[in-house]
Amino acid sequence: MSTSLGAPPDTATEAGTRSRQQLDQIIMTTRDLPAMPQVASKVLELSSDPNTSAAQLQQIIADDQAMTARILKIANSAMYSCSRKVKTLTEAIVMLGFNSIRSLVVTSAARNLYNTQHSHTGLKERLLWEHSIGSAFACRLIAQVKMPALAEEAFLAGLMHDIGKLVLNLQVPEVFDEIVQVVYNEGRPFHVTEKELLGFDHTHVGALLVNKWNLSPVLEEVILNHHTEEALSPENPLLLYLDLGNRLCKKMGIGFIDAPDIELVDCRANQILQLGPEVFDKTALQVQETL
Repeated sequence: MSTSLGAPPDTATEAGTRSRQQLDQIIMTTRDLPAMPQVASKVLELSSDPNTSAAQLQQIIADDQAMTARILKIANSAMYSCSRKVKTLTEAIVMLGFNSIRSLVVTSAARNLYNTQHSHTGLKERLLWEHSIGSAFACRLIAQVKMPALAEEAFLAGLMHDIGKLVLNLQVPEVFDEIVQVVYNEGRPFHVTEKELLGFDHTHVGALLVNKWNLSPVLEEVILNHHTEEALSPENPLLLYLDLGNRLCKKMGIGFIDAPDIELVDCRANQILQLGPEVFDKTALQVQETL
């Protein structure tokens, strides 16, 4: 007689239904999060329209003083390495271009999510943010080597790939604390631990959130599959750059995971891209400087 290690079919179905309901509930409640303010949403809409002028973008962004200040601060950081100081919003838009402004607006909106009162110390939020923004820098720099036209989309992929973890931290903080403890103490992957404790992981949450924010379907797919090695292929270069940027930050210890022995040159993504070790060394130095 055969035996099964899994739950009985009815129990498994019920557990799956509960997991899906909990996932749906988490996503529905994100409408209360200050993630995509009206100004950011309008900027994303306008920046994707080829008929939009720099003056129109400036007019929309200028209505949000906090976002304006953050864009100017980031535009003058090592992240963009401009040869001269950017003093006005119009100057930033003309100098950096619409794609970069789109990245900055999403960065500003995402950064607001990490400023939460849910944590007593803010350590989780700080580590999550550092890994996200570090991955964004790394993804952009790596993409610029092979496919510069994809650099800003790679930046957004790096920035948003772990946004699901933040939503879990905000919506189910007790469970997320338990997940963090397991990851930190036992060295187990986040997505594996999340599936064990929740029935789904941060990739599902992040993909649904990106869909809710009306970002690109390609970005949604990449976030959903960024822990699926089988999805890595030459037909999906954005996922390749995300995989390498994510790996590089883990190797550097940026965020929760410190994995100095993680493979870069011989990993599956780089077997496809064929980048030399000097690319990763240079990128690591630039990421460290920018952070």
